[in-house]
Amino acid sequence: MLRKMEQTKAQLAGKHHALDAFINARQNLLVEYIRLSTNKTLPTQAELEEFCGQLIDYVSAGHFEIYDYVVTAYEAAQGNARLLAERIYPRIKQNTDEALNFHDKYTQADEDTLLELDQELSHLGELLEERFELEDRLVSAIDLVDHLDTGHPA
Repeated sequence: MLRKMEQTKAQLAGKHHALDAFINARQNLLVEYIRLSTNKTLPTQAELEEFCGQLIDYVSAGHFEIYDYVVTAYEAAQGNARLLAERIYPRIKQNTDEALNFHDKYTQADEDTLLELDQELSHLGELLEERFELEDRLVSAIDLVDHLDTGHPA
């Protein structure tokens, strides 16, 4: 995931301030995810709450900053780019619901719930990887639409 993150950052850096902030939030979330998932001991409640807060910030930034930009770009688009958005957005919504469930479960986790954390973090990692891929596809399609609108090559 880190290698793909660096590729995405290199490809999209500087194209739009909202994308830069979004990619930085994604990177911060991924770093914290890796730290939690590779730690040999259970995190403290404060560490888990911090991670859950980053998760919500990231998911929210996607919905309120990037996806609004995506929808606007796709309203002007026709053909494959619009179809791509129509197929991907429901998958991102489902992914968001699962991330919110993780947040709700672990923001105020008791000791019994923490025993499930390793398995849940593993599943969350799969969700994040899928989400990053879907978001990258959307952003790449926006980039293509922007180039078509301006007449500049992609």
